[in-house]
Amino acid sequence: MEQKCPHCGADLPENAAFCPHCAKDIHGRKKPGRPVPLQKKLLLGLLTLVVVIAAGAGLWYLNRPYEPQEYDGEGEVYYERGDKTYQLLVAWPDDRTAPAADIYHQGAPDEQYRWPSRWYVNDALTGTDAWEEFEPLVEKVTVEVVQDENAADELTAGEPSHQEDYSPDAAMVSSLDFTGNSGEPQVVWTVQMKNGDLIRVRQNIHITPVITHEYHWQDYPMSTAEEVQALLDQIANQVPSSDQVLLYLAPGTYEGDLAFHRSYDLYGSTDEGGERTVWKGSVSMEDGHYEWINYFYDIDFVGDGTDIGINTPVKAWPVGCTFTGYQTGVLVRGQAWVNVTECTFTGNEVGFHFNSTGQSASDTRYFDNTFTGNGTGILLESVPTDITMVFDGSTFSGNGTDLDNRCGQSVDTSNAVFS
Repeated sequence: MEQKCPHCGADLPENAAFCPHCAKDIHGRKKPGRPVPLQKKLLLGLLTLVVVIAAGAGLWYLNRPYEPQEYDGEGEVYYERGDKTYQLLVAWPDDRTAPAADIYHQGAPDEQYRWPSRWYVNDALTGTDAWEEFEPLVEKVTVEVVQDENAADELTAGEPSHQEDYSPDAAMVSSLDFTGNSGEPQVVWTVQMKNGDLIRVRQNIHITPVITHEYHWQDYPMSTAEEVQALLDQIANQVPSSDQVLLYLAPGTYEGDLAFHRSYDLYGSTDEGGERTVWKGSVSMEDGHYEWINYFYDIDFVGDGTDIGINTPVKAWPVGCTFTGYQTGVLVRGQAWVNVTECTFTGNEVGFHFNSTGQSASDTRYFDNTFTGNGTGILLESVPTDITMVFDGSTFSGNGTDLDNRCGQSVDTSNAVFS
């Protein structure tokens, strides 16, 4: 192909590099590129390095070792795990979402008392029981006590455990044992999680020594049922319900009914001739303030075949008493829990009738009782909690029915005698 000089227009030889006529270069030159400053190169390098470091840091953060956390609170702690928040708390069974950080008790200095500290795990959003899903996350749960250094007696805490038969709503229960001289200790529920987290829920126990009043038949008018009733009414009006009142009845026979309007302990007595205190009639717990178990010691209760020996919607515990000739020897109703130990039930239509609802139990012991010649020795119609009632040393003979367990309550009669 013929080529011409771009400068003078003359014909050019093939593959000519310059024009032989005008001697000018016939190839165009490329403009040199603008040089990149050294500072800009450094900035680009640094930016790249920053991006690499940031990516590495993000990768490390996502894969970093977990650092265990500690949580500590009075009454409750909120604990997050994943997208779920849990409420861990100590509470009363009638309101599992309300923290019970402070518990108040009264007690006699020389008496032993037991109270259950209940620990719950709730879904913080709904307030429902979340223990089943939370339990696999837990390594162990312990209960420790920070003692009151100024108290004469210590408070001790039992090994925590889930007690399906006693308080199935609670994740765990620890039994606290104390006296009226245990002061103001602190109970600490400690939860060790499998991921290393440590959770402490604290409960403050305030124990005040109780004032005790004693009334003896030798010192007060207590010769008749009417005089005893008048004294009880006077005490109910004058003595705070938080105080303990002990009444010691005379040996001999009282005839008539007796009504309580607060807690009392009634003691029978025996004279030198062996005559015991006999009460012909009924004892009933009426409306009032009951802050203690009503104990009955060594009294022979006698009925007319149509009445009830002890009729109670509140806690009571006859010890060493006899119940003869009643329609029902002891009737438990309302939300009460009643124990009987070392008692004899003879010739009653029903000896011991449990027909109450509730969420607590005082004790499992029904030791060393005798049920003989009754239509029904024991009738369990409704019993609070699923706790096992233990009848060690008790005897059953000559009853139409020894034990009518209508509600299917857990009972242990393996060490009882049936004949």
